[in-house]
Amino acid sequence: MSIAPMQRVVLCGMAHERDRVLSALQELGCLHLIPLKASQPLEPETDPRRRRATAAYKHLTSAPVQRRPWPARRQIDIDATVDAALANKERLRVAGDRRDLLRERIDALAVFGDFELPPEPALRGRKLWFYILPVRERRALDSLTVPWAVVGRDNTRLFLAVVSVDEPPADLLPVARVHTGSRQLSHLREDLQEVEIEIEVAEEEHAELTRSRLALGIRLADAEDADARVAAQDVTLHDDRVFAVSGWAPADRAEELRAMAEERGLALTLEPAGSGDEPPTLLENPERFAGAGALTSFYTTPPYGAWDPSLVVLVSFALFFAMILADAGYALVLLAFVFLYRRRIGASVSGKRLLAVLWAVLGTAAGYGVLAGSYFGFAPPAGGVLAAVAFIDIEDFDTMMTVSIIIGVVHVSVANLEVAIRSRVPSERQTRFAWVATAWGGLVFWLGAPTFGAVLLGCGLLTIFVSGALGRPVTRPMDWLLRLMDGGLALTRLSTLFGDVLSYMRLFALGLASASLATTFNGLARDIAEGLPGVGLFLAILVLILGHAINLLLGIVSGVLHGLRLNFIEFFGWALSGEGYPFRAFARKERPKWTD
Repeated sequence: MSIAPMQRVVLCGMAHERDRVLSALQELGCLHLIPLKASQPLEPETDPRRRRATAAYKHLTSAPVQRRPWPARRQIDIDATVDAALANKERLRVAGDRRDLLRERIDALAVFGDFELPPEPALRGRKLWFYILPVRERRALDSLTVPWAVVGRDNTRLFLAVVSVDEPPADLLPVARVHTGSRQLSHLREDLQEVEIEIEVAEEEHAELTRSRLALGIRLADAEDADARVAAQDVTLHDDRVFAVSGWAPADRAEELRAMAEERGLALTLEPAGSGDEPPTLLENPERFAGAGALTSFYTTPPYGAWDPSLVVLVSFALFFAMILADAGYALVLLAFVFLYRRRIGASVSGKRLLAVLWAVLGTAAGYGVLAGSYFGFAPPAGGVLAAVAFIDIEDFDTMMTVSIIIGVVHVSVANLEVAIRSRVPSERQTRFAWVATAWGGLVFWLGAPTFGAVLLGCGLLTIFVSGALGRPVTRPMDWLLRLMDGGLALTRLSTLFGDVLSYMRLFALGLASASLATTFNGLARDIAEGLPGVGLFLAILVLILGHAINLLLGIVSGVLHGLRLNFIEFFGWALSGEGYPFRAFARKERPKWTD
């Protein structure tokens, strides 16, 4: 894993060839364009037809049921498809809103029973207004000046009907009135059945319309490609005779550019990136590890000339997530979920990369859970294979805290060593090695070897002080004092190192919390089952399901947030200085594909 070396590309040709050359470059998909002139003012927003087509495509691809799509070569009336998809979307929205309203009205009216309101003349212009009043608020009825009656009750509530010409004021009772509408409960239920049928018909139509999603997606991709070519024309230099286009390209794609230039009779120059250049950053990872690069880019883009920490981030994130989840049962549940939805997740290139990351992270979590001997908070039976391989004791405070600190020192050391090895500045290299010595010196001192630890720690701090002080040239006596101040300032990062290493203790704390919660829910369920014969078994199962679901959710959130935080804050704070910008290839959009 590395950052791809870049070359500056300049292509020149005849003006009438510009559009065809841009199309060929877009087909190659290896050039990050550099504007050769100021961009024109922003164009108006995408035309309404494009917006409608995009909305229709999103509606089709979000359908719960996806039919086998028509082949891409089949001729389809795109406008008719868009109109039908948007009409279906609106139909589902309106019917869904009406269903929600009917359910709300039915729930509100059901407690009052199935009755029909009397005609208005029978009440002499008055109307009925309904309230649900808690029994504890019964005294509020004593102050009412309008007719009222209790038409029903249960253990905790009174169901009231108030008679009034106009809507009563909001403070008539300590509760808001119930909006029941004027229709009878049985009629509302009939209306709900009709709406449910209408929604089922619309959903079937929605599923059938998905047969056109492939053709519509390809048409939209073609339109986006055309927009990209127009934007590329805007940043090229051209006059009536010649044009020029410039950009950055990966060095390993140079031969493809040369071949295209020779084939089309174009002038081409290729120059490696110089020390003063700021090329874009392209993380060059094998396809099976491409998701690790996406994980790194989620937070920042390493500057060009730095190193690619993607593999370290993936490995450490998988380990951190596993230590925080700390249970093989939870990991197997997540693995089963990913397995069931693997085709949907891996339907696109980015999805395939995400799938690889999920397999790696959850596989590590399952392995760690087996070594910790925890399966939904239960230990494996003694004497079995699972019990034999379980050697990690999450509840061993001293050991787990020590392991967490060691992981922190290793993680921070890897960051400093990578920077030291790649640095061409001697003082920077020495300082980075000195920080590694300082971190390990403090660790060895804490682990019980004070003599060796103190020597290592002292050598590291002395080297940091000297490197910081020698960075300032001496041209006057005052510079000696400034050198001492520079050395002292260099040592101030010691507190950062100390805080960063201690931050890894969250691995131990969160893993212990997850294991403790699982054990607590198991114990609670066991006590309920033993204390309440019969119904207790049902309640115990309910406690187990809800309790472990909550704990699993907390483990996922904690594992992702804190696993990424230790990489993006603590690790990147030592591994990367500055920020780059990502390589954006001028390329054709990914075409939607259909797979079984």
